[in-house]
Amino acid sequence: MNNPTLQFRERVNKAYARFTEGDRTIADHLLRTYPTGLLESASAIARALGLHVSTVTRFFPKIGYANIRAANRDVRETLDFLMAPPLARVRGRNRAVTGDTALFEEVQRLDLKNIQDTFADLSFRDVRRFLGFLLDGKRSVYIFGARKHFSLCYYAFIQLNGVRDNVFLAPTGNFYVADLLARMRAGDVLWLFDFRRYPRIGSKVAAYAKQVGAEMVLFTDSPLAPPARDADLRFISATGGASSFDSYAGCVSLINAFLAEYVRRAPETVRKRYEIQEALFRHFDIFTWQDRLPAHPRPR
Repeated sequence: MNNPTLQFRERVNKAYARFTEGDRTIADHLLRTYPTGLLESASAIARALGLHVSTVTRFFPKIGYANIRAANRDVRETLDFLMAPPLARVRGRNRAVTGDTALFEEVQRLDLKNIQDTFADLSFRDVRRFLGFLLDGKRSVYIFGARKHFSLCYYAFIQLNGVRDNVFLAPTGNFYVADLLARMRAGDVLWLFDFRRYPRIGSKVAAYAKQVGAEMVLFTDSPLAPPARDADLRFISATGGASSFDSYAGCVSLINAFLAEYVRRAPETVRKRYEIQEALFRHFDIFTWQDRLPAHPRPR
């Protein structure tokens, strides 16, 4: 699906030039509190902002809703979609695709769109803050995600662990994850992957990280994800797919961008780590044809 925060922001942006001062106050409030703000009544929003209730009710037609009830309904339908089982999602696809070629083209189209949508809503203030966490060698980084999201964790782990010390891949079994998280300390980083249908263990891991004072960075598909309320940083990936399978192309591309920027920001650390790795690869004869390549000189 498309990023719901992005869709709501587009509605606001299209009408922003016509807003009154009160409208701008309402828009800023709803963008800050999305999605919970859109589930409130007009009177509750008016009380929170010190506005007349009629100012609130007139706001919603300006951004394309018939009334505030339509906005409430839109958010609730988004929640229903996020929690829908795979078979329901297959039945809900709007685009009819027939034939092998058409299906592969549709997957390509959706993956490219997911990448574009993921990067379109990226906050570079948050990007810089997350990179600051990763570049701080005093912080341990714990990477966690359950079920299918573990594949994203493993990819992020295997790449980051190649260039940085103190990176841990948290197993998804309750007992094993408890053993690993017992090491977590204040200031460490939990890099959490949590996508629909949001396994409960992700929220439990997030809650523990906040309890011990760790920084929690969430990669997810929606601001409605249960751990989002505990996240210090939140990166939303579009995941629209052509079948029952969601696409994680946007998330993988985002991981790649952070890894590339890490290497750019810490070239000397990365170089030294790679030199050690290459020597070990040769020692253990890891790769095919490695013995035919010239050895790197040992640093003096």
